[in-house]
Amino acid sequence: MTSSKKILICGGGIAGPACAYWLRRYGFSVVIVEKAMSFRDGGQNVDVKGAGQQVIRRMGLDDQVQALNTGECGQKWLDANGKVVAVFPKDGFGSLTSDFEILRGDFARLLFEATRDSCEYRFGRHVTDIVDGDEGALVIFDDGTREAFSLVICAEGLSSSTRSLKLEAQTRMRHLGAWMAFFKIPKHPGDDLWAHSVNGIGGTMINLRPGGATETTALVTFPAEPAELDGTPRRSRRELLVAALQGRGTIADRLIDALDTVQDFYFGPMSQVQASTWSVGRLVLLGDAAHCPTPFTGKGTALSLVGAYVLAGELSKAASHTEAFRAYEALLRPYAERCQQELSPRFVRLMHVRTPVGIAIARLLQRFFGSAPMQRLLTPSPARRARQVEEDFVLPVY
Repeated sequence: MTSSKKILICGGGIAGPACAYWLRRYGFSVVIVEKAMSFRDGGQNVDVKGAGQQVIRRMGLDDQVQALNTGECGQKWLDANGKVVAVFPKDGFGSLTSDFEILRGDFARLLFEATRDSCEYRFGRHVTDIVDGDEGALVIFDDGTREAFSLVICAEGLSSSTRSLKLEAQTRMRHLGAWMAFFKIPKHPGDDLWAHSVNGIGGTMINLRPGGATETTALVTFPAEPAELDGTPRRSRRELLVAALQGRGTIADRLIDALDTVQDFYFGPMSQVQASTWSVGRLVLLGDAAHCPTPFTGKGTALSLVGAYVLAGELSKAASHTEAFRAYEALLRPYAERCQQELSPRFVRLMHVRTPVGIAIARLLQRFFGSAPMQRLLTPSPARRARQVEEDFVLPVY
């Protein structure tokens, strides 16, 4: 494809600006539309794993990402009263803390700043229709305006409206048997640089993580099928969350007390996006819109970065967009499916232990694997961790 072509990206989060970065490097003209009225800097902690770290280094942003690192030291499992059960240090076996720990909003802003001068951002806009033609796509926006683009890249989230315009029949949601809520609460003097995790009766799982100078981020997950919540239309999302937290201990009580003042709040099913194809005509899916693995895998950001790199690279060298789309999907789909397969409904059920006996067994396992001898035995060496990053996904050279 010639580099003079104009490309529209729908979605100004992480995948869209990351792709825009590479497209501009290859000389393409890029417009990014975002439904939000302004840049969104909220969100939870994201840990950039594996091949995502390689992409950050190739972008030359690794020092900037490290400067914004949350400083998380590792993970502590607590009981209902807040007493430490087990400790998993950063880079230790079984720890959720990785080398690249950053708040989603900080990372999104870093990508925004890296592209804002070379790309055109349009906030408060979204696409209502796409009409394919021989030379490009006519895009119709919500304000009635029409504009021609060579290609449209849909880099929106789990419930993408742009994807639904053309690929709704080819997309299904794989529900994993749980619901999740994430939000920020005021930081307490006792909040340190460790992630704090709690298993609660009924399967409620709580994770608190460092969220900056004044805030702590919270992720709450609990088992429930969609039908279980569909029957309670009059109950607000916060009421459903309170019901999942009540009686689950001191940290759960703290979250309930803070909910009335929470602004940055998400509540929804733990689901994965599974699309039989990632492109149709001149539209192609990227990031969560194509293959959301759920935040529980910790792989969504890495997938978005790798996908952005591969899609832009294939567009830079292919003779046509169809050839580029085909190569992009052939390269990335096995990696995306491997990331998704790390979670299954059965595994999610096992993680969300419901009974006192199940929680007692979980704590025994946490103490066992968190013990110093097991950590020394199972923790990979720095050299092995470096190899794991390189082996996660072999990035093509464009």
